[in-house]
Amino acid sequence: MSLPAPSPVACGPFLPQVVSGALPLGHPLRGAVLLLGNFDGFHLGHQALLRAARRQARGRPVAVMSCEPHPRSFFGSESRPFRLTTAGLKPLLLTPHGIDYIFAPRFDRDFASLSPQDFVDQVLVAGLGIHAVHAGPDFRFGHRRSGDMALLRALGRAHGFAVGSLAQVTLAGARASSTAIRDHIRTGDIQVANRLLGAPWLVETTADGTGLHPDLCRPRPGRYLARQEGTAPVPVLIGAAGEFHLPGRKIPGPAPWHLLAKG
Repeated sequence: MSLPAPSPVACGPFLPQVVSGALPLGHPLRGAVLLLGNFDGFHLGHQALLRAARRQARGRPVAVMSCEPHPRSFFGSESRPFRLTTAGLKPLLLTPHGIDYIFAPRFDRDFASLSPQDFVDQVLVAGLGIHAVHAGPDFRFGHRRSGDMALLRALGRAHGFAVGSLAQVTLAGARASSTAIRDHIRTGDIQVANRLLGAPWLVETTADGTGLHPDLCRPRPGRYLARQEGTAPVPVLIGAAGEFHLPGRKIPGPAPWHLLAKG
């Protein structure tokens, strides 16, 4: 499988580009240090990986891989909404971290069928011309998740790119992982989730602003404090099906919300 024609999408003057296809030879974004994974949310573990990647980049572009749709959605392995970040909000989420581009290939049957060797040959080397990759210790890749970090290092040596990794990051004994953060959100422990995220949870609402985006993880129903960018915190009510209400007030549109704490 070869990557489709390049389709970088400019997301705004300060937002990272979203690149879904191959970068042509001579493109300024080729030769990046790429973080591999799904990066649902960008928690403290991801941020530590980014710092290591940036030290190695030395002025080269730094990028994050994030397939769409999420592989769990594609394979139907989740029976309930689970995402921490929607595709639409990911560029905004990554803006403070100085990411140059998000590599967001379409995760379809062809992409899922790539062997580990073909993923490296066709996507990383031919498609993006990467300088180095960084991933967590449990990263798996290729058809049926058959590739691991040991294989990635061996393929990196064969192709001349570096491979970096970091141990899991913990905070006060709690592991910084997307799974752990989802668990805290589902039990209503938003403050703990936010500490592991390193920032308030950024959520997207439906077009009319009256519900959480249907893909987002569902907090325990109840009262929370939330704010939109540049506004003071206000109480919101979140229902079991993701209903989103401001008591006694009209929802001011579908702008992103930062969920701060249980109210």
